[in-house]
Amino acid sequence: MSSDNRDRETIECPDIVPEEQKGMTAEELEWIAKDPPKPRVPRYVFVAAALLLAAAFGGGGYWYYRTNVLPEKYNQRAEALMKEKNFAQAEELYEKIIKIRPERKDVLFNMAVCCEENGDAESAIKYCEEHLKSAKNDARAMARLAWLYMKSGNYEKALHRFREAAKHDKKNEELWRMTAEAAKKTGDVKTAAEALLQRAKLCAGDVDKVLACGKELLTLGNYKDAADVFAAAAAKSAPDDNRALHGIKAARAMLGLPTEEKYIIRPGRSLGLIRIGAAKSEVREAMNWAPVDEKIFAKIGGSSIMSQQPVEIWVYGKGDRSRELRIIFTDDKVCEIETASPMYKTDDGLGLSNFLLPKSAGKIKWKRAAENGVLVSAVKGGGLTFFASGLKNDDAEAEQSRLRVHKGETSIDNLNGFPLLHFDD
Repeated sequence: MSSDNRDRETIECPDIVPEEQKGMTAEELEWIAKDPPKPRVPRYVFVAAALLLAAAFGGGGYWYYRTNVLPEKYNQRAEALMKEKNFAQAEELYEKIIKIRPERKDVLFNMAVCCEENGDAESAIKYCEEHLKSAKNDARAMARLAWLYMKSGNYEKALHRFREAAKHDKKNEELWRMTAEAAKKTGDVKTAAEALLQRAKLCAGDVDKVLACGKELLTLGNYKDAADVFAAAAAKSAPDDNRALHGIKAARAMLGLPTEEKYIIRPGRSLGLIRIGAAKSEVREAMNWAPVDEKIFAKIGGSSIMSQQPVEIWVYGKGDRSRELRIIFTDDKVCEIETASPMYKTDDGLGLSNFLLPKSAGKIKWKRAAENGVLVSAVKGGGLTFFASGLKNDDAEAEQSRLRVHKGETSIDNLNGFPLLHFDD
């Protein structure tokens, strides 16, 4: 190694300064080894912090108590007061709740109840309306509001709210009853009838309620639906309970329909109590209230396949157009039944008094004029034919008319004459 290199190694600075080269006294070295002293925090700082923390907790607790705990206590007490029917004090508590927490919408309905019970219908309506803004499907509140409107005489609004409530609570028969009541007050007969029909369906097992619906329908003039409702009640009535049957008769009478079986035409089957195909003994039993006035033996006229076949005709009420019957037998069985009485009608009201009228045209299959000036009309479905002569008033009336119940489309006399049969001298 050269002398230059040795000199360079000699003058390099050491990595660590030796203690003897630091130039520090022993006291200085002792002071550095110790932690420097920290300044003391004044006691008032701790006291202030503690007070602030206590105030924060205290204020927050009071706020929570006032906005959450206290309103709930008021609410529980108010509900207890309502059960005790002390509505005045309950209302005061509910008002306090709303004042403390306006967002407590859940108490508005109870406030409405309290106001109503305290005689303040106007406030009750206001609270109900406000409640329904946040509880739009509350059928109970809708019904309460509707009732309040009914009491105040605002029937239009009452009907609107009752209909809304019934839509949300369709199986509540009392709602349908009140809907009908409100509809009647507004003159809305259609809505009233619809509500009564709904109620009748829901009360099917309660004969008294179904009968009440039928009576209401009668007062509305909805006789057809009334008859149907009374029929439903009759099916559930006790054997000795005839109220539903009386209701059916009343409804049918208002519809111009026969009220008793003995005046009902069943095309192709029967006229009153006389059945096509019945034996003579059955006819005697059915007509036991009247004697046979005349028995005629004749032959079928015309050119049908039954022409000249012997027949026997029993005449009841001869000469009295309001009750005369001619019962035609072939082979000792009822073949056809003829009458000139306007008392007999089909279940849908078709009879001698109206078969010529335009309103009955939909029930008639065809009309045809016969050679002797007789108009013949056959009903749809067959089994019943009307005959009229001496037409007047644009063919809407006739001097004479008769009807026949028979099998098939036409009667045995091929509909060519009046009277219908050809009698032997």
